[in-house]
Amino acid sequence: MGSAALALPKGFGSVSFDEVLKLVGLPSETERAPKQLSGTAEGLLISVVAIVDDLVQRAMAARTAEEFIRVRQEVFPQYYAAMMALGQLLRIVVPQHSMERLISESLSELESEFRDHGITTFGADLRDRGLFTVWTLRKINDLAQEIAKVPPEQAKQMNSEMAMTFASNAVWTRFHVDCLVKSIRTHSPVYPEVVEPIRDGLRAAVNAYAWIRQSLDSCASLAEPQIALVPWDAEDEYLLADSMRDLEHEAS
Repeated sequence: MGSAALALPKGFGSVSFDEVLKLVGLPSETERAPKQLSGTAEGLLISVVAIVDDLVQRAMAARTAEEFIRVRQEVFPQYYAAMMALGQLLRIVVPQHSMERLISESLSELESEFRDHGITTFGADLRDRGLFTVWTLRKINDLAQEIAKVPPEQAKQMNSEMAMTFASNAVWTRFHVDCLVKSIRTHSPVYPEVVEPIRDGLRAAVNAYAWIRQSLDSCASLAEPQIALVPWDAEDEYLLADSMRDLEHEAS
């Protein structure tokens, strides 16, 4: 994962998993927001999303890898702050059951957009990486549902450093997903030199999954008997293998 994902201003302080879990699947356009929002809430939402959109657009205007990385370093702390504000706003104004449906529908729409328009917009490689990233976000969302069942008194024991590392990786991933979504929805190309930095940014989804998985496992090991440890399955092994490949790539 690129170092910019960790280069957040000190003012951000610590975060909890609850503050960032919903961000990985939120829709990135206001027309996909819940229809029951009040006028004030809708206005705030539009303002925050407009900020997010502008930051992504600035990055996607880059024609070289060096320019993209430079702009990304400039805008990511602002993007992170805006996404955190978006998550906090929606937690206040959107009921939990509506939030879960919103995230599920948003992830389905992302899959559809990558599947239907990915190849013609930016080629098979980024299309496939985009689909894999959305699939990983679904896995993260599944674990988020388990974390939501952790009793509040036990949730306080969850490692805040793990939460911060998860947050950095999760929002870093979402930034690069939004870059590709912007490319699709504006029919704008991803310049060839920018492909690798975006591909590298999407890899952070596996790191985010690993951190939330580790936190849930450690929490379950301290839990009362009714909170069961979520067993590993073939998909977990696939994500682990992909993570190991990424580590080898970064080391080379």
